[in-house]
Amino acid sequence: MRKAYLVILIVLAILTLLSLTLNATVILSLMRARQIALDTVADARALVTDIGDDTFSYTLEVNQEIPIATGIPFNEEVTVPINTTIPINTTVIVPIDLGVTTYNLEVPIRTVIPVDLEFTVPVSQTVSIATTVPLDVDVPLEIAIAETPLVGYLEQLDAALAQIEARLRQPFGNGD
Repeated sequence: MRKAYLVILIVLAILTLLSLTLNATVILSLMRARQIALDTVADARALVTDIGDDTFSYTLEVNQEIPIATGIPFNEEVTVPINTTIPINTTVIVPIDLGVTTYNLEVPIRTVIPVDLEFTVPVSQTVSIATTVPLDVDVPLEIAIAETPLVGYLEQLDAALAQIEARLRQPFGNGD
């Protein structure tokens, strides 16, 4: 009986040592996994911070024809000045009744008449325009991610990653 007891004790000691070795291996593997997770979370936080500082660049290509059909009304008054002279060089025949007969008297007229006028001409018209304007342009767009609503989501993601990082650093809590 003593011999059986000794064999059982040796077997139990070997099993205990084997269990301790396996537990140590599991704990070491878990600590390595925790360190890998910590490094991954730290890298993810750095990546989220870098994304928040980035700028989104895009070139918008616009290649369209824009039809334009409109009427442009003109309702103006134009003042036209006339400043000239009109030369008159003619002979006028004036009949004079002498009772018995009529005498035609030739009266020569040689003069210059100055004309100095201004008159207003109303212009009221609608000019119709119908055309197609080709638009072929590349519009560069630069959008800072910090100026978009996406930055709020990135901040929330960073806060969540910070909580995960804190839990991985203190897996058993800090006594709270």
